[in-house]
Amino acid sequence: TEFLETFFKLYPTATDKELSYYVVDSVLKPVNTDYLYSEPINPLFTIDGDKVKVSVSVKYLDQRTKAAQISQFELELAKAGGNWKIVG
Repeated sequence: TEFLETFFKLYPTATDKELSYYVVDSVLKPVNTDYLYSEPINPLFTIDGDKVKVSVSVKYLDQRTKAAQISQFELELAKAGGNWKIVG
């Protein structure tokens, strides 16, 4: 959960280089939006061998319009070099 919160705070404005610390092989592209992270909504974790599958909605605040934005993610996490990374 801590890894995901850190990632989702960074994700809206992250560059390719910044994402490379969290994401393997560019499985998620930069979005370059002015969103402010608010909270994860109902994260569901499923262990699949050495990977963890995550289904989560993430609430952001659009800085420009002040509207709430809900984004849904289906991710696969795995340990790489002792750190979690998004692999799918």
